[in-house]
Amino acid sequence: MPAVKDGKFGFNLLVGGFISPKRWGEALPLDAWVPGDDIIPVCKAILEAYRDLGNRGNRQKTRMMWLIDELIDEQTLRVQGMEVFRSEVEKRMPNGVLERAAPEDLIDKKWERRDYLGVHPQKQEGLSYVGLHVPVGRLQAADMFELARLADEYGTGELRLTVEQNIVLPNVRNERIDALLAERLLRECLSPQPSLLLKGLVACTGNQFCGQAIIETKARALQVTREVEKRVTVPRPVRMHWTGCPNSCGQVQVADIGFMGCLTKDSDGNICEAADIFVGGRVGSDSHLADVYKKAVPCKDLVPVVADLLVERFGAVPREREEDEE
Repeated sequence: MPAVKDGKFGFNLLVGGFISPKRWGEALPLDAWVPGDDIIPVCKAILEAYRDLGNRGNRQKTRMMWLIDELIDEQTLRVQGMEVFRSEVEKRMPNGVLERAAPEDLIDKKWERRDYLGVHPQKQEGLSYVGLHVPVGRLQAADMFELARLADEYGTGELRLTVEQNIVLPNVRNERIDALLAERLLRECLSPQPSLLLKGLVACTGNQFCGQAIIETKARALQVTREVEKRVTVPRPVRMHWTGCPNSCGQVQVADIGFMGCLTKDSDGNICEAADIFVGGRVGSDSHLADVYKKAVPCKDLVPVVADLLVERFGAVPREREEDEE
């Protein structure tokens, strides 16, 4: 976390956050601050401490938080385990010193998530970047080549990928924005202005290509979202993440609404694809991992459940009511 100490810019450190099939948790403060120039040395020291002390024999516990837990006994608190881990990191710093954390970080507590999709001015005069929505992160080969052409023609050949599976095309001269927006790829495939539900939609590979996934995710995520949009309208973007199995590559625990693939029995007693629904994940200064809302909802029943959830928790309005009011 960016933080100033004694007039010098640097970072307060957090470690141990993880998402896994059996356990998930937010990163915890290491009570350490490093100047910007020491980012690489401290990362190296943390990795070396984990390498030297971590459990390499049990693949179910090859995460840093398990190591921190193991550094304490049953009578002590986790904060003491963190202190032990901190001392191990400090030993591995080039100068053997790790400063204590700065009292406050520079994160604005009123920070709101920015929307990078669409056209936005850059710091460089006369230039803008254009955020493009890639539906559930899937691009066909022909579209990839066309995207590369657009980057060369309208920008500087640079494309940036986002964690939400979208693309940012930077360094577009302002006088060329209209021509870029008129390109077929943006009009038909990679919209800079997707709907409020589609813009926050993320999905892992799913069982089409991943042997770990229990359910199909990408096509289903699009289908469910589009069906839900026919039933309700939302006042703001809602981040919905899909993951095909408990490994949570789709990071459902940090989404407003998350869907984790599983199997269940339908009303006829037949095995069918289903999802555990998570609600309430947040990122930012008030980060929070989502809680389970409903377990093992058959995928064929998701649309009404999600529509009701959006009305109940996210201020959505049923379309029939909206039409009546008009």
